[in-house]
Amino acid sequence: MKISFFHYLIYVLIITMLIPGIMPFIVVAAEDIPSEDDGNSTILLPDLVTEDLSWSPDNPEIGEQVTLTAKVKNQGEATSGTTNLVFYSDGNKIGENSVPEIEAGKSEKISILWTPETDSEAEISAKVDEEASVEESNEDNNIITAGPITFKGAKTPDLIIDTLDCPATPNPGEHQDITISVKNQGTAASEKTTMTLYINGSAVDYWDVPKLSGDESSYASYTWIPTAEGSVELRAVVDEDGLVAESNEENNEKTVTVTVAEDFLPDLIIEDIVPESAAGEVGKTLNLTLKVKNQGTASSEEVQAKYYINGTAPTQDDIQIPALAEGAGADVRFSLVPDREGQMEVKVNIDSGTNVYESNEDNNEFTKIIDVKTILPDLIIESLSLNPEAPEIGDDITFTVSIKNNGIRDSASSELKYYISGTNVTQDGKVSIPEIAVGETKTGIFHWVPEAEGNVNVRLVADDGNTILEDDETNNELTKTVSISKQTTSGSEENSDSIPSSGSGSSSSSSKSSMGSGVSKEPAKNVEVKELATRNIMSGYHVKYDFVQNVTCITYIEFDPQKNFKKTTATVEVLKGKSIFVQNQPSGRIYRQVNIWLGNKGAGSEDSLKNSYTGFKVDREWIKNNSVNESNITLLWYDSKWEPLSTEKTSEDKDYVYFRAKTPAYSCFAISEYTGEESDEGLQETLRNWNGEGKAIMNSSAEREEGIVKKPMGTAKILLAISLPLFMIIAEYFVLKKKI
Repeated sequence: MKISFFHYLIYVLIITMLIPGIMPFIVVAAEDIPSEDDGNSTILLPDLVTEDLSWSPDNPEIGEQVTLTAKVKNQGEATSGTTNLVFYSDGNKIGENSVPEIEAGKSEKISILWTPETDSEAEISAKVDEEASVEESNEDNNIITAGPITFKGAKTPDLIIDTLDCPATPNPGEHQDITISVKNQGTAASEKTTMTLYINGSAVDYWDVPKLSGDESSYASYTWIPTAEGSVELRAVVDEDGLVAESNEENNEKTVTVTVAEDFLPDLIIEDIVPESAAGEVGKTLNLTLKVKNQGTASSEEVQAKYYINGTAPTQDDIQIPALAEGAGADVRFSLVPDREGQMEVKVNIDSGTNVYESNEDNNEFTKIIDVKTILPDLIIESLSLNPEAPEIGDDITFTVSIKNNGIRDSASSELKYYISGTNVTQDGKVSIPEIAVGETKTGIFHWVPEAEGNVNVRLVADDGNTILEDDETNNELTKTVSISKQTTSGSEENSDSIPSSGSGSSSSSSKSSMGSGVSKEPAKNVEVKELATRNIMSGYHVKYDFVQNVTCITYIEFDPQKNFKKTTATVEVLKGKSIFVQNQPSGRIYRQVNIWLGNKGAGSEDSLKNSYTGFKVDREWIKNNSVNESNITLLWYDSKWEPLSTEKTSEDKDYVYFRAKTPAYSCFAISEYTGEESDEGLQETLRNWNGEGKAIMNSSAEREEGIVKKPMGTAKILLAISLPLFMIIAEYFVLKKKI
């Protein structure tokens, strides 16, 4: 088939494009093949290392031949040539050996024999290819160090009296055989020497001791006739003159004591009485250990011991003493209950009934004096808190002191002394503290109104008169620094805490702005008593404040919070008179006027709570003396005017009648016998809200004319009768004028 010129041209173009692409590939591939002269060829080399170094025996003696062995490995990639391995002791060359060729990855063990001359320790090292005769890939890993080797001392003998046997209780006048053995427990043979026997310090016989190899013994015997009763000391000594050089020259003798007696009897004694603790406590069990020993010459039987506390035997079981072999002892535990504070005498009489016949019947009693703790209270001041926490000049600060009895006895009532001192400030006072049981905490409250800014120190001293004997008299004080700042003078705060102006439109809003604010600016001189309580306020969780100190007529407040305020303090202030936050006296016969403040961020406002109730109590004497009807006792709340709250009686006791009232918010309150009729004060409040003639009537109150009192309401009716027709005439005039 003929190829057209057009097709031929296409083939040429394709070949032309392919050839330049193939050639660089061939050239690059060719460049990757190393030549003999391009310098990129890899040379494989060996790498000799000394892997391990050991010796045998592990603890050679001085002068004993030691075998040192090192393991040499070729961790390189080529076979190594022959070389050498050199051994060192403390850096000094002690021998060498040749190392054959080693294939890559293979090892050889190379050893030498060495006789050490040192008498203590030596550090051993080995280095392969020290002369660098083998070219290696790494020339810095040829040495290894091990040790130290600890060498035993030179072989020496060591003579001891191995046994010294004699009957422990020989009878006087009878022959007794004493046997003695001498042993060489050293590592070398001993030379000839002598051995001597002493009885009560006098030498009675001696023997020649032959040469003894290691662990070899020599024996001797002596016949003794004791002549008198009592204890006898037997002592045997070998190589007393030091004829043999030994590894230990201090163990060449042995002593035993025997008792010579006609009759053999036990003898029980009390060595000590050991209490479990250094001091006991009245009314609490104290464990003790009675240490008993039989120092007689025969075993004792089981016996009983009696004990006495301060000379009196308690109604407890006797102490059981077990049977004891001659010379044996026992620790016997028993318990008692201390009956008084201070020092207690414990006396124990063993074998008091002479059930055991002893060699000595006069040493069975033991007396021990044991300390018994004096149980005392210990008053400590745990904390001092104040409200408000950041007081200002003029604030009536309530200080609450927490006192704990940290002792082990209830404390009686006492007095706490407080000292307030600072720049130009000095004040002190006392707070009565009731009885405090062990581990309990009680609180005390005192008040102070600062007159100047600055820091003051409040020092508290519990039991200031030291009327209570305490376990620790040095931990009764606490000092706290309190910072007094200037009064806040911002307009908003002044408005919220000032007396609302009467008759103005801002009166109601000003009064309501303080509801639930919790910030009391009631003058301290108008506060008879106050009490605080703190709780966490969390939305969705019912809150109840109990005023447990019972110093006010308010017993509790409770509500369902609608907002979160966390830790919030409720303050109850019982007033001496009318609060500065109200414009007029409440209605009815008044029992108490009270401020209740909740926190300082609006926790007591109407939109912050619901289902709120206030519990209060009324003195039965007041009800009786004033002929008050209990059903009319009502809690009144001030919200620009006095409003009666729904109040119900809940309980009563011999002193008080208890009530609770549904409460919209917390601010100013009064407890009153409320009959629903408005008092003169309430009428005047109504008249204050009138304009024109009403004010004149309010100001004149009740006019007196010719001895007859005219009621202001009558005058008001006259004014109303005159002004109404006049208003109608004026209105008709304007209508007619418009028509004309």
